[in-house]
Formats: sequence, C-alpha cells, structure tokens
Amino acid sequence: GKLSLEKEMSGEDVLVEDIEDIFVRGMVKKTDLQSFTPTTSTRSVTPPRRSRPAPEVYAKQTTVVTDVQPRRKADTLDDGVSGSTMLPGTQTVFVKTQGCAHNVSDGEYMAGLLAAHGYKITDQWSEDVDVFLFNSCTVKGPSQDSFLNMVAKAKSSGAAVVVAGCVPQGQPGREELDGLSIVGVQQIHRVVEVVEEAVKGHAVRLLGQGVRPALDLPKIRRNALIEIVPISMGCLNRCTYCKTKHARGDLVSYTPEAVVARVQAVIAQGVREVWLSSEDTGAYGKDIGIGLPTLLDAIVDSLPEGVMLRVGMTNPPHIIEHMEAVARVLNHPRVFSFLHIPVQCASDKVLQDMKREYTRADFELLADYLLEHVPGITIATDIICGFPTETEEDFLETLDLMHKYKFPVVNIAQFYARPGTVAAKMTKLKSSVVKDRSRKVTTLFESYTTFDNLVGTLQDVWVVEFGKDANYVVGHTSSYVQVLIPREENLLGRRCKVRVDSASKWSVKATLVEVLAEAEALPQVSISRTSVLQSPAQLKASNKPLPGRNLPPSSMTTEEDYGEEDEEDERAGNPAFRRVVLAWAVLVMTVFMLVTVVDPLLSCLGMGVAVLWERVGLKSWRHGTEGDRGGGEEAGCGPKGKGKSGDSCCGGGACGDGVCAS
Repeated sequence: GKLSLEKEMSGEDVLVEDIEDIFVRGMVKKTDLQSFTPTTSTRSVTPPRRSRPAPEVYAKQTTVVTDVQPRRKADTLDDGVSGSTMLPGTQTVFVKTQGCAHNVSDGEYMAGLLAAHGYKITDQWSEDVDVFLFNSCTVKGPSQDSFLNMVAKAKSSGAAVVVAGCVPQGQPGREELDGLSIVGVQQIHRVVEVVEEAVKGHAVRLLGQGVRPALDLPKIRRNALIEIVPISMGCLNRCTYCKTKHARGDLVSYTPEAVVARVQAVIAQGVREVWLSSEDTGAYGKDIGIGLPTLLDAIVDSLPEGVMLRVGMTNPPHIIEHMEAVARVLNHPRVFSFLHIPVQCASDKVLQDMKREYTRADFELLADYLLEHVPGITIATDIICGFPTETEEDFLETLDLMHKYKFPVVNIAQFYARPGTVAAKMTKLKSSVVKDRSRKVTTLFESYTTFDNLVGTLQDVWVVEFGKDANYVVGHTSSYVQVLIPREENLLGRRCKVRVDSASKWSVKATLVEVLAEAEALPQVSISRTSVLQSPAQLKASNKPLPGRNLPPSSMTTEEDYGEEDEEDERAGNPAFRRVVLAWAVLVMTVFMLVTVVDPLLSCLGMGVAVLWERVGLKSWRHGTEGDRGGGEEAGCGPKGKGKSGDSCCGGGACGDGVCAS
C-alpha cells in the first residue's frame, strides 16, 4: 500500500509535466497507485471510476511538482500505512470560496466534482476534515490575507491542504504555499486528481492556461435556484492596479452553443435565475470572432417562462460597441434590467493612469443611453478611493459623478497596492487621506434613497431565497431590486405579484397579491449536500438560523461580493457594522468614566469608612478599659464573663450578662 517515488539518477526531486508522466517515465507502476482495502476498514469501499480527459486537455500544462509530505499521526497505522484516508473518495473535504461570481462558480464546480467521486463535502471547519480546499481571491489585500490565514490554520491541523483561485495562480511561489497542492483557475476540472494525490502526501501543481474546463461538469450550488454560467475567462484589459489579470490571463471565450447548452441543462434542474459571469462581459467573443449580442440573443431564445437572466459585469470600452443591442436585450421580459458597469474614478487623468481605456464622457454616454432606452434600469458601479495619482480635484470629480447619477448600488473600495502590478510601484497617498475619501463617498452614497418611487406600486417578483429574518422570503423585481415578502408556504422559486409597502436604502418590503407562476418550488441545498431546508412553517417553529444565500445590507451588493468579504472599506456603509462600532465606543467611554470619576469617589468613600471605623473601635476600647478598672470581673468581657482585664472578645462589641452580645 505504500507509494515510493523513485528518484532520478541525480538523486533529486523530479519535476514532471503531469501526473501521468510519472508512469511514462517508469518512475512508478500504475499498480502502485491503485486503491487497497485496509485491515482496519469495516466496509468495502470502491472509488468510482472516471474516464481520463481527452489528450488536448494536457496540451498546455505547466510544471507539476511532485513531493512527499508527512501524514497525520492519527491516520497512520503501526506499519506506517495510512488507513481510510488513503482511499480516494472516502475523505471529508472542506470547501471555502472567496471572491467574485466567477470564483463562486469555480468553487461550486470543484465541490460537485469531488462529491461525484464519493468525497463528502462540508462547509463546517472541524477536526473531522481530511482535506481543506481553499478557493481564493486576489483583488484586494485583506481578502488575500484572510486566505493565507486560513491556509496557515489548516496546515497546523495536519490535514492535507489544496489551494485554488487567483492567489496561487498569480503567485505560486509564495512562501506560505510551499509544499501545497495547487489547482489553477483553468484546471478546476482536474481537482479530483489533485485532491487524491494530496491525500497520499504528494504536492501537485496544475497551473496551465489556455484550456477551457467544460461547462457541463457536476455542481453543488450555494443556491439551488441560481446558476452562475461563466461565458469566458480572462480579459483584454491592462489595468495598472489589477492582480486578477495575472491569474486569469487573456480572454478565452466559450462558444455560444456550449453556453446555451449549459443554460438549458440547469433550467431542466429547476434553476430560476441564470447569471452570466465573466471578468468583462462586453469583451465576450472577441477572441473567437463573435459578439456579445449573438450570445445574448441565443440565450434569451432558450429561456422559458419564469426563468430570468442577469447579465454580468462589463467594463465601458467594450460594451459601448454593443449598447443598442444590449439595451434591446435588457428590455426583454425574461432579462433583469440590471447592469454592473464599474467606473472606478471620474477623472480622465486618473483613468488614464489606471489604463482603463475610456473617459468620463464615455461612461456618461453609456449610462445616459441605458437610462433613456431601458426604463427603470438599475446601474451598479464601483469606486476606487485613493489611487496613487488621485488629487483632491480628481476626487471631487468622482463625487460629482455620484451626485449626478445617484447609483442604487455602489461597490466602494480603498486602493490596495497589489504586488506585481504597475500601480504598486507608484507613490502611495497617506492612509488617512485614502480613508477620508472612502468615508466621504460612503456618506454621500448613504445620503440618498433610490427605491421610494416603488412604494404603492404593483411589481412582479421572482423569489429565490430565504431572508435572514425568519419572517421573510427574498425576491427581486425586474430591475433587480431586493424585495422582502412575508413568509408563506411554497413561495420559493415562484414568480409573484406584490404591492410595495415601504422602501429603505437597501430593499423594499411588500405584500403578496398573487402567485403568478405555479411551478413547484425547489428546496435550497447547502454545500454539504445534506442540509435541505425544512418547510417554512417548520423553520419558523424551530427558531433555527435559516440557511440560504442572503447578501448583507451594504453598498457591496454586486456580483463581485457573492462570495464573502469583510474588509474595512466594504463594511463602511453597513448599518450593522456602525452599530457595533457605536457599542464599542459606549463601552470604552463607560470604562473611562469608571476609571477617572467613579474610582476616585469610591476611594474617598473607603477612606472615610476606614477612619470612622478606627474611631469607633478606639472609643469602644477605652470604654472597656475603664470598666475593667472600676468593675473587676463583672465588667470583664470574655467567655462566660471570665475574661481578664483588658481582654477584647468581638472587636469592641457590647457585653451583657457575662457573654458576648455582638
């Protein structure tokens, strides 16, 4: 059952181009890698077979490092051979994903592939986890730091660790990743192979690019009603601040046929919302000679009644070429009138330094056209505060743009210098300046509301999830405005007509008028595949936390935050976060008052009591002494009146009848 990797004649570790190259070079026999039944096993486990991918999948692989790693003591038998943890497909795998919608989709694919091969998938960190799989995001420093902290914690547990996503793809040589297996962003279809080798103690790294993982792979969705479909990987931009480009690479688009086939397949599974995801939706197809409108028209034609499409994030330069066609699609009754267009900054000078390849006038041209030709459209955008070359005048232009458009959704971020980018070499602004600008943008964003016009109107709503509040389910209007509806049986997955009763900064509350789509609702399934929701009545009666994906009420509500991020800049606009800060401030002030005011008063009071006590004690002592001199034994204080002159029984207590009365 042991696997012993031979060494080359040099005696050093071997670099191989692929796992299969181990066999080609004759280093290890295939029989050495086949599973065995350990003597400690109480059941027969047969790992499911999987066919070897087509040869072209391996055409552009980069180096894979094969190494031997120590196993956990708890999983090693007396003869040194691992028990059940050496059987592929029997381990528990913890899967954690951070970042954008595309990254979330990658994580769902990897979880689905592992589950299809027998692995137990969990999102609960525990001692029972055999393999940790972290799917990372490199957009900002805090998200990367969070990922590295989790990796360090997992390594200390002794379990196998596999990392994926943009951090290891962009910086595979980081010291924190030494000895770890890596799944590249375009190698997610091979995650099972990597996990199997990691379980055996080998470090395997698949970082090849230029390969498109198939879209028809198995998946475990965070929300069974929402499917994220990647339409491409990489982009055509060269933004000076962006680290994602280093990881995702240049544009690689899927064919319209592949995307449409995936959409049709997931609709048959009960999906009610389809999100198109990409690093830049507007650039789709430029590498294969097809434009975005061709893809959108093909998808819309395949959508049945009750299923909605959401177009993903797009940068201004490429979408401007198609704005007439995009406006036409966004007006379709089965397409959300929603588009995420990051502006980042309103200063042409700063945009040029960022290499964004558009001007403020270009952005306004696009926004004005969509607002005019797509009634009720929701335009979401991103703002970067404190880019190194941003002056106060540049920043004021950004505030002016926000004043003009009053965007309903704004993703506010402080500038983070990402290693290896052009912007990282620029002279940074003072941290206090960056934070001050971030606060000003947040304050401006919170100063206006955008949903008041919906109060009193009737709206069609697609219900896709449970709210954090047990009293509501969550849906979206045709403009993708979040709607909270009083919880009722079997609303999940259905289209309803509601009357909007009130509006807040983040959502609206509404009353159900009627259910329009009678299709049976589907349960939401967690990533563990075992946590299927009970009926709404059962959930409400049990008072248990309600599972389901529900975005926090903050300005960060775009697809970029479908994964979880708690950086300081993203929390700036969150009322719950402000309440926590206020509570801490009150606590600090209370402690300060106790230390500076109450404590001295208590000290003075204590001194007064001590002085008073001393005087009373002295007076009593004198009284006892005089009685001793004048009354002899009758006045003495002691047990049964027999104490000697001057004896004190109870610290100055009064005496009577020859015994202590106090």
